[in-house]
Amino acid sequence: GSENKDKLYEEHHLTSTTLPMIDTIKSLMAFLKQRHIPMAIATSSVKTEIMPTFKALGLDDYIEVVVGREDVEQVKPDPELYLSAVQQLNYMPTQCLAIEDSVNGATAAIAAGLDVIVNTNKMTSAQDFSNVDYVAKDIDYDQIVARFFTK
Repeated sequence: GSENKDKLYEEHHLTSTTLPMIDTIKSLMAFLKQRHIPMAIATSSVKTEIMPTFKALGLDDYIEVVVGREDVEQVKPDPELYLSAVQQLNYMPTQCLAIEDSVNGATAAIAAGLDVIVNTNKMTSAQDFSNVDYVAKDIDYDQIVARFFTK
């Protein structure tokens, strides 16, 4: 029921502050920051729920814009979160690259006009991405940089 779901989400948000950052993402964020390439988070979560983890991981040193559920009318797979994030960064969607781990997230980013790298995790690796027009899937830092940030 909804009470158990709420407890599960609360436990997740409280314990996620101790989780390490994924190495690929950590390295990529350092690379992008060094090159002054802005980054945003577009999340279907409420921002106040993710901020403890955001702060614990030091993401405020990298991320310029955070768009959450409370900032839009519709959440993923609707593209509104991504459109808002891109607009706040002052870029065109076609100039942006999204990294997503779920079908809903990837669908939202593509509908907003972004290219998408899908990097799954233990919870999303079994999802069916066959109808998602991503540009790469489950690639590491070196592959991302070589393919998308060097010529």
